[in-house]
Amino acid sequence: MSTSTGSKRLSAGKTGHQDGHDNGEQSDRWLLSYADLITTLMVLFLALYVLQLAKNSELQIKTLQHHPVKEAVAAQAPVTTPNAKDDAKKRLLSLLEPLQDNQRITISHTPQGVEIAINAKVLFNSGDARLLPESFAVLDQIATLLRDRARNNILVEGHTDSLPISTAKYESNWELSSARAGAVVRFFADKGIQAHRMAAIGRADNFPLTIGDDAAANAANRRVTILVEY
Repeated sequence: MSTSTGSKRLSAGKTGHQDGHDNGEQSDRWLLSYADLITTLMVLFLALYVLQLAKNSELQIKTLQHHPVKEAVAAQAPVTTPNAKDDAKKRLLSLLEPLQDNQRITISHTPQGVEIAINAKVLFNSGDARLLPESFAVLDQIATLLRDRARNNILVEGHTDSLPISTAKYESNWELSSARAGAVVRFFADKGIQAHRMAAIGRADNFPLTIGDDAAANAANRRVTILVEY
């Protein structure tokens, strides 16, 4: 009887030990699953971070490709303070002053910059947009100053009188004034002024210098203005 009782106790002891071991293994399995989850999440976040970096790099490259000219022009543009701008205006005005010729060529200071107004009679024949050979000398002097002494934008505007025009070449004063402004811009470009600094605009008779329809008013209103922007 003692042998049988000892065997039962031994058997019970073995069974209890095995059950405890199995329970321990089962209780630790969640740690493996948790570690796998953390590893997966870390890999996922790293992948998302790398994708975001790639998108940012691609966006920067596209931005540089779309705006290289603007950035290059901005890099070349001089940084000036208000006082420096005023000083630059005064220097240009003093250099241009000798070109003034009664009312045929006038130099003035405007809120937008320095304006050179040239009577159309100095530059063109009536109803035409081809520069007269005798205008080359004064235009060459202006071009030299604007090329060597200024780096600002230049706006060339053609103005006509209020008399309507309709020819085979110019259907209205819009076309004539635009063509005259373009002729001056082309002359300046040929003299070395950078093309991106200039613009040609036809104003027709919308900005008269003198109000009136008499011959004197019409003659004064036919002009080309060259604005050096500051």
